[in-house]
Amino acid sequence: MDEELDEELKQEATGWRKLFLSGAAILAGAAAYNVYSRKGVDKLENLIGGEVGGFEWRDRRVAFTKRGEGPPLLLIHGINASAWSYEWRNNVDALAKNNTVYTIDLLGFGLSDRPAIRYSARQYISLISDFASRVIGQPCVLVASSLSGAYAIVLAARDPHRFPALALIAPSGLVRMHTPANIGGEAGRLAVDTPIAGTAVFNALVSRPNLRRYLKRAYSDDSIATSELVDIHYATAHQRGARHAPGSLMSGHLNIDVRNAVRRLSQPALLVWGEEGSNTPVEEFRGFKELKRDFELSVLSPAGDLPHDERSEDFNVILSTWLNRLSLSSAPTLNTLPGTPAGSPLTQRHS
Repeated sequence: MDEELDEELKQEATGWRKLFLSGAAILAGAAAYNVYSRKGVDKLENLIGGEVGGFEWRDRRVAFTKRGEGPPLLLIHGINASAWSYEWRNNVDALAKNNTVYTIDLLGFGLSDRPAIRYSARQYISLISDFASRVIGQPCVLVASSLSGAYAIVLAARDPHRFPALALIAPSGLVRMHTPANIGGEAGRLAVDTPIAGTAVFNALVSRPNLRRYLKRAYSDDSIATSELVDIHYATAHQRGARHAPGSLMSGHLNIDVRNAVRRLSQPALLVWGEEGSNTPVEEFRGFKELKRDFELSVLSPAGDLPHDERSEDFNVILSTWLNRLSLSSAPTLNTLPGTPAGSPLTQRHS
């Protein structure tokens, strides 16, 4: 009996040894892949110009840029695995001709700190609110894309004096929540947050081929997804700590329902959509206009999910003219856009 027990214990020990060695080999392979993925990736630098600043928020550094003079605008990038204020590269200089333009890298993205914390929609709403209060220090127009548009809606509904107008680019939070590729909800976030294996999972999600596919879907003209642009997205997605905020995105913690907030909006608001957008289809503007009938709408075509980038010249004119009409820029006041009756909501398609 003792000999049989000894043999069983030996077999069990052998099984555990094999399992341990297998797991160790997997972790070693994941660690090697992580090193390989970050090979040649340098620390990010400001690629859009302007005065670079740092805002200390809850013991973390939040990066921003500032340029121009006039009534302030705050540009808030969308949220995805490779997001940062580089999104506004083709807008900032044009808009700064008649406004003071701020861009912000939300915590966990771009040049800002990327701590290993559980991110949430409420956290980002508080961050944007504190930035507007402590850094800008006067009423400002919010210009936000994608999921950040939902945060801008909540803030504008809460404090219309501090945010006298807002421009939203294909916002989410109403017709549907932001729906990234899901790898298991909260379990997915926890998997991505594990130090070695989680980093490997995230690095696989933001590989160059996957980023190229994402960018080709995001633009109507997929030739915009050049190797240079892919490399820039790759670099920001492979900074240390880059996986933490997208992990919360995957779990749904960054979503927020804005239906009640949209109903409370009292200030002027502009919707801009790309006709060929796939992540948030153009038809979704209808839900916003049902709740706030004086939403002004401009649809750019051809353009995908990033119309402010893909059709930047048109977007800059649309936004600048709208701000000018509202006396929220330093340019000479124009009453209307061409062909638009004075005081009427703007609903135009630009091809």
